[in-house]
Amino acid sequence: MSSNSPARVESTFRLVGVVHLPPLPGAANYRGASVREIARIAAEDALVLAEAGFTDVMIQDASDNPQPEHVGPATVAAMAVVGAEVRRAVGIPLGVVTGHNDGVASVAIAHAIDAQFIRVKVLTGVSAGPDGWIEGCSHRVAMLRRLLGSDVEVWADAHEATSRAITGDVTWAAAEAMSFGGASKIIVTRDSGVADAVTDIAAVRASIGPDVDVLIGGRVTLDNLAIARAGADGAILGSAIKTGGGDDARIDPIAARAFATT
Repeated sequence: MSSNSPARVESTFRLVGVVHLPPLPGAANYRGASVREIARIAAEDALVLAEAGFTDVMIQDASDNPQPEHVGPATVAAMAVVGAEVRRAVGIPLGVVTGHNDGVASVAIAHAIDAQFIRVKVLTGVSAGPDGWIEGCSHRVAMLRRLLGSDVEVWADAHEATSRAITGDVTWAAAEAMSFGGASKIIVTRDSGVADAVTDIAAVRASIGPDVDVLIGGRVTLDNLAIARAGADGAILGSAIKTGGGDDARIDPIAARAFATT
């Protein structure tokens, strides 16, 4: 494993592979797995993504269930251990997403492990999720970034897929995330598919400006990757590049290579 500094991404299309972690300490369904072993496996998967040609890797506590809006210190500590091992393994940009909407924890983890970006699902506005209301966290994220002197980028979802926004449309959400929330990039996901996400992205660019970076946050397959490449600045891939289902699924090197070379 190397300790290379993250290379500058030259490609105009960001291909972001997500390493979904098994249940972590602090989760209701944590099964007692060794954090160091989780970190070792995550680093191996991240290296598979980097060698396949992905431009970015992101770690996520996706298997913690039920997933809280804000995580506790045990989860933050585990994410930092895992993230540090991933950072040592690969030189491509690294991102963090924590809890259902714990942007503050993500900033803290990202700063500690020298990650380049975080994903925040509800940066501004209000959404209804499985556990109730999810409120925007842009002020707390901004304050911690200032306190730490962190330049970590904030990638914000405009109406993310696991909760239902109750304010505005996608263009409004994107504009608020950029102007009020200070987001660096916008993420758009549509349950109805990539073609509809691309339509929304065109509307976001028409409203905010053509220079805004917008990625597709899910539902990307090999069959619709060309549509995503034509209409977005990047795609975030999770289950599409796994060997199977379950919280112990690994990154499939064949699938990862196929996405990177298509």
